[in-house]
Amino acid sequence: MAHRRSSLSTRTSRSTLPLSDTPEWEVISPGVRLGYRRGRGTRGGGGAWLAATRDPDGKRIQTRLGRADDVAAADGAEILSADQARDRARSWAKAIRAGGVKVSPTLTVGGVVERYIEAREAEGMKSVYDARSRFRTHISPKLGGLMVTELTLDRLTRWRNEMAKSAKRLRTAKGAAKQNIREIAAGDSDGLRRRRDTANRTLTLLKAALNWARDHRLVDDDSAWRLTKPFRGTTAARVRFLDINEQQRLLDSVEGPLRDLIAAALMTGARFGELARLSARDFDPTNGTIFIAESKSGKARHVPLTPGGATLFARLARGKAGEDPLLSRIAGERWKPATYQRSFKEALQRAGLDNLTLHELRHSYASAMVRAGAPLIVVAEALGHSDTRMAEKHYAHLAPSFVADTIRRTAPNLLLPELPLLKSPPSATLQ
Repeated sequence: MAHRRSSLSTRTSRSTLPLSDTPEWEVISPGVRLGYRRGRGTRGGGGAWLAATRDPDGKRIQTRLGRADDVAAADGAEILSADQARDRARSWAKAIRAGGVKVSPTLTVGGVVERYIEAREAEGMKSVYDARSRFRTHISPKLGGLMVTELTLDRLTRWRNEMAKSAKRLRTAKGAAKQNIREIAAGDSDGLRRRRDTANRTLTLLKAALNWARDHRLVDDDSAWRLTKPFRGTTAARVRFLDINEQQRLLDSVEGPLRDLIAAALMTGARFGELARLSARDFDPTNGTIFIAESKSGKARHVPLTPGGATLFARLARGKAGEDPLLSRIAGERWKPATYQRSFKEALQRAGLDNLTLHELRHSYASAMVRAGAPLIVVAEALGHSDTRMAEKHYAHLAPSFVADTIRRTAPNLLLPELPLLKSPPSATLQ
């Protein structure tokens, strides 16, 4: 006797099905069935898509694919049309049969990234705030609800391209009805470069999370993201350095705890997070150093201070217990990223300086050392880099150069007298 095949393709046909906790099934390919269930407890919320198949050992496996587009339009992630549900069911079954999905047959991209960030945070990852922000802003809305097995080279490439074309999100007040954004103007090559660089950084995060899932045997096919390439030529940004006069103007334009934070950044080259985590015990008045225990590279370091820096930190540490924050806001709490940005921007405007970030004060620290003749290995050590590659990339052109000095000493040096402009020759007369 032939089994009755349910009609699941349209909202209208599904609406005629009785409310039941028992799914309606249809065979969509050999060994793969698509199910639809609209139970008595859905209360007008629509039904859900299911899939069923057998694993390599012959055991029946069933999973929930997502919500049906009964009451809301399909978005391809959490809410699926019938065709999208069929595609997802086939992809899921293919992964099951290949034996690649062992832990979670419905592993989503969002689930992978969340687990990756949690794992890295437990290992001491310092850029968790940035990772979660990128995930919420760029990954979750477009890819978060997709199963990892649904990722393709084309889908990831289109996601990368759309991200590069999107408007830049700006700081927005809490409770605001609309996110502040800034569109990239036509012909703004540097603005486009920055958006592509943002896309590359987010792609790097996504790849790291997916590779983590592969290494933990959660997925087995990495071809989709392995073949997705980042944009080229996005890291050629002009690094902004403040000279001594500009640094002093900036310090003169601000006062209080923010002035201490800026001065500490200029005199240590430390990252904001490193400065915010400093405690009073990290200042060594005997040796005139600060100890940075946690850094982006995971490498602890002692930063020697100039006399001015030692005086600054001695004042900051005075009367504080060892665990007290060395740099703090007026109320004594530690600095957080969102607590200084607006005031820092206002200070830049008062000082008549171009818009730059607090992180770029780190470049000013390093560039001053290089110009004074410090070897790049010393600069890299002071900045907490594991090698000299970043120092060479940003500061090598500032260093006294044996090649440049030799060329200037030995190459031809021709001095040409100033000559009057030559008059145009008279037109030739045809004979």
